[in-house]
Amino acid sequence: MNDAATADDAAPERLDWRLMLPVFLVVSLYAASAASTLPILPFYIQEMGGTPLILGIVMGTEALTHLVAAPLIGQLSDRLGRKRILLATQATAFVSLLLLGLAQAVIPVLLARMLFGFTGGTFAAAAAYAADHSSPANRRQAIGTLHAGVGLGGIVGAGISGYLSDISLTAPIYAAMVLSAVSFTVTALWLKRSPAASQTPDASREVSFRSIVGSPLIRVLVVVLLCYFFAYGMYSSQLANYLQASFVTPENPFGPRELGYVLAADGAINILVQLFLLRWLGRFFTVRRLIIFICAIVATGYMTVGLATTLPVLVLAILCVSFGDAMARPTFFSALSVHAPQERQGIVIGTTQSLIALTDVASPVFAGLLIGQALYGLWTGVIIALVALTAAIAWRHLPAVDPETAARAD
Repeated sequence: MNDAATADDAAPERLDWRLMLPVFLVVSLYAASAASTLPILPFYIQEMGGTPLILGIVMGTEALTHLVAAPLIGQLSDRLGRKRILLATQATAFVSLLLLGLAQAVIPVLLARMLFGFTGGTFAAAAAYAADHSSPANRRQAIGTLHAGVGLGGIVGAGISGYLSDISLTAPIYAAMVLSAVSFTVTALWLKRSPAASQTPDASREVSFRSIVGSPLIRVLVVVLLCYFFAYGMYSSQLANYLQASFVTPENPFGPRELGYVLAADGAINILVQLFLLRWLGRFFTVRRLIIFICAIVATGYMTVGLATTLPVLVLAILCVSFGDAMARPTFFSALSVHAPQERQGIVIGTTQSLIALTDVASPVFAGLLIGQALYGLWTGVIIALVALTAAIAWRHLPAVDPETAARAD
């Protein structure tokens, strides 16, 4: 039996925060460094004479490298160990931020963001580390903790960017470098070194597709996940355009200030749900029931967004979706992790990240076509139909008793 599997078998019902706190800090600091630079990037490129097309190319290149890197980084963490890969991604992030801060032209900016895109597998390696040091009974809480760390880092990073951008556009970049250096230090000095989960040559040659589709249950979870995130991508990418076209009036203002308040509340909801509520819900819900519960909540929110005529109702609907989505991400990732082979945690989680990224590419385009043709009812209807399909597939094909429940019963 390999060391990772032994760690999983020995993992207690309660999370060991001596092991989880370092990786929580790593993902929080990484997310904060990313969020510190993202808001100033359009203005940074504009200062160098870049056009909106150039900005689109830069962002698209980063997204593409992220898409490619996530399963690769996950697989390398399976083969070489989580700590080594996290050290490599944090070092790469630091170098990319340094290159970005020193850039005097668009080409170095493009190279810097491409390099940063290759750190996109950081969460996959971190989640695999969390899986190594948790049991099926607390896997959802462990991965939810990491998602909360990403949310916390995003809030902190955006605040840093907003404050320091008044000094100069490079100030947030150098602050991000400091955060990245601290993340590297935490990884090097505090994160427990785990042996590679896979040591056999045959296992190391497994490809992403085979790792994902090897189990019928994993195939069902992937289909459920894709349906859910395609619906969420349609909603999140076009919500502002929908509101501008069909909701905003002098009596119902919804501008940057209102959106900022909603986003701040969304971040707080994510942190509270993923740090505290998921553990409580895990005592009463199997994965199947929790997915159906999530679908019911977000479907209610989507429907209410389409019917809202006043600002308080709209805000309540948006926060309802935020509440459901805060539960969805760790629930899907932990379910895949529990049902994936222990030696394939990194590549399964990394490939899942890439699949979600694909929905993030396709869903805004489809939703934009509907909103552009003023098909607002169809936009809402397709989103709700996809969520209903998610719930139906989960109810029909996921087991009534999952490993979390079995572990607690034992």
